[in-house]
Formats: sequence, structure tokens, C-alpha cells
Amino acid sequence: MTVGFVGAGSMGAPMVARLLAAGFEVNLVARRTEVADRFAALGAVVVASVAELAPSPVVIVCPFDETQLAEIVDGPDGLLARMSPGAVLVQHATVSAGCIGDLALRAAATGVVVVDAPISGRADDIAAGTLKVLYGGADDLLERLAPILGCYADAVIRTGDVGSATMTKLVNNLVFASHTQIAGAAVALGSDLGLEPGRLLEALTTCSANSTALATLRAVGDVDTFAALAVPYLRKDVTLIESEATALGISTGVLGRLVEDGPFSLVNEPRSAR
Repeated sequence: MTVGFVGAGSMGAPMVARLLAAGFEVNLVARRTEVADRFAALGAVVVASVAELAPSPVVIVCPFDETQLAEIVDGPDGLLARMSPGAVLVQHATVSAGCIGDLALRAAATGVVVVDAPISGRADDIAAGTLKVLYGGADDLLERLAPILGCYADAVIRTGDVGSATMTKLVNNLVFASHTQIAGAAVALGSDLGLEPGRLLEALTTCSANSTALATLRAVGDVDTFAALAVPYLRKDVTLIESEATALGISTGVLGRLVEDGPFSLVNEPRSAR
């Protein structure tokens, strides 16, 4: 099967590498020369525009945010205008539920099926084939996509219809953001108590306090580096889940308060200013 791919950045690049290694023919849009040359050498067919991916029965998009997603799917040369009826668009970015729902409706009008498939993990997880994919869509379609997603994911978690995977991912990221604040606060408290950060993190990640955030902080080894890696992504996703909750007239509760009250700046607008 031919797989189209847009978004070979820090997360998308190892996906493309895994797909090629598994024997899939990959048609790839790559704007940067070094990316195009790298994957052409690995066997990818590098095309100049999104429109040239139209013949692919499955197209995977891995943008950073909703703005980049819109650039890929909209317009006369975007995927929605060019993909054939019956084709499948797999969307890996973390966006709002409204965005993925609107995309699915507009795609359905052209006969294209959208799969809501946000991801959880890091580039290293993708390279190792241990990424987690949340799946919102038809169960029978997942059987068709399983060999593709299985190239870089060891777990595909069904969440329900389109939109459910995105909402699940936003809740997951809010929990992770709260854990991130706790991890930073734990190191700060340990420092105040005279504890050596490395040994403290070794103890915490070995004992019952362990979390992915603590384990990542320990692996990075430095709070500032950890913040530089995590905060930009978490701030975007925290904003999304807070917006979703506000639109529904509900509160993110203790999770939202934990995310706001911590050593890392994860909230664009504090509650007191809302």
C-alpha cells in the first residue's frame, strides 16, 4: 500500500523511517532539502506539494497545531480538495475537538474518511516502535490501518467515535501537565531540604511517587532543560483543554489548579485574570 505523509518533523520523521523500513511505499511532502534528500535516499518518493499525495489511499498528517493542519487540508490544493472518495486521512496532531469534528464533517462531504488519532510519546518512542496512538473512528477501518500504525506504535487504544480520541488526549495531557508541576515542585522542595536532585529523582522514580514526568526529568537531568522541552507543548494543550471545558460550562477542577500553581508557566491566562 502507498502511504502519503505530511509533516516529517521531529515526530513525523521517525514515523516515515519506520514505514519505509517496514516496506511501505511512502509519498512524502518535504519542504526542507535535507529532509527530502534523507528520505529519498531511504526510498521515499518525495513530491513537491500536498496535491500530489491525492492518489494515496491513506494519507498521514503530523502537524504541530491547528494552523499547520489547516495549511495542509484546506484550499484548492489542500488534501480535502484533492483526495479521492474512499481515501483515509489519519490526523496525528493534538488539536481541539471542534477542529477534528469540523474536519471530519467536511471530509465526509467529499467521501474522505478522517481518523482521529492523536499520539502519546516522544520521538525516541516512535523510533523504537513503542508509540501510543489513540484511535477515534470506525472499528472496521482500524483493521485496515493496523499494519500502518503498527510500524511505529505498540498500542492503538480505541476511544470511540471521531473526537473522542482528541478529548482523551487533552485529558491525558492535562494530567501529565499536573505531574510536570509536581515533579518540578518536588525537586525544588528537595533542594530546600538539602537533598541532592539526582539522588532524590532516583528515589522518587523507584518508589511509589514515580510518574512519566519524574522519569523524564530524571532522564533529562536538568530542570531547565526539561522545561524547555516540555513547556511549549504542554502550554498549547493546556490552553486547548481549558477552552473545551469553558465551552462546555465545566471546570478542570483540581487538575487545572495543579497546572496553574506550579514552578512552570503552563497557563497563558491565570484564573484570577479570567
